[in-house]
Amino acid sequence: MTREQPPAIFYVNAALFDCDGTLVNSTGAISEFWREFGKTRPHFDPEEVIRTSHGCRTFDVIKKWSPEDAIEEQVTQWEGEIPDSFGHHAKPIPGAVELVKSFDKYSKEESDDGRQRWAIVTSGTLPLATKWLKLLTIKKPDTFITAEKVTKGKPHPQGYMNARENLGFGANHAKVVVFEDAPAGISAGKDAGAMVVGICSTYDAEKVRNSGANIVVKDLTSFHIDSYNKETEEFKVVVDEYYYADPQYIENTA
Repeated sequence: MTREQPPAIFYVNAALFDCDGTLVNSTGAISEFWREFGKTRPHFDPEEVIRTSHGCRTFDVIKKWSPEDAIEEQVTQWEGEIPDSFGHHAKPIPGAVELVKSFDKYSKEESDDGRQRWAIVTSGTLPLATKWLKLLTIKKPDTFITAEKVTKGKPHPQGYMNARENLGFGANHAKVVVFEDAPAGISAGKDAGAMVVGICSTYDAEKVRNSGANIVVKDLTSFHIDSYNKETEEFKVVVDEYYYADPQYIENTA
């Protein structure tokens, strides 16, 4: 990233945020959970799980690697305890809280109906994601898609497609942006018909770009909402620094 580059600009009707790795850097906390989980399970390789499973539902990971433990109520309890036991390893993604609150503010104050035009779509369970939001001081959104609310987790697009529908922007012509960090989530966002901002909190820029992200950034500090158009119901979002941006988002600049 260089300050000499022109800003990237995109226009969207709604914004969908992943949670782990996008709003909160929880990789350290999740990794410690898997290592603790593996201590009493000789057949379970926590380092392989950490390396390959980021962005996927905990239940799906356990079903694959330790199927005898794949009991939904138990997995939900374990996951909900992660912030309590390992939360000291977690921290907000820079700029994430400010950007979410900016989308919320513009939705309420600038739109005609005042309804939210942003959502969270996470592979985490409701107890886990709720605790992360409390840590971030972000109020739970009206559209809050957690692991329990889908039958197919990422990379399947079901969660993002449901969020689009809930927000009223499910039509193909609607413009939606997904903020993600993991290849599984990037694939889900793309397959849901959204443009994707890839955040390099977990993987390097090359992997994030190769996974299909349209704009690749270090974090969310360089994002700001320039304006909201009531007629088109579009946010104008400006990105001042990035590793990569598809040409179409640069060519729209003045």
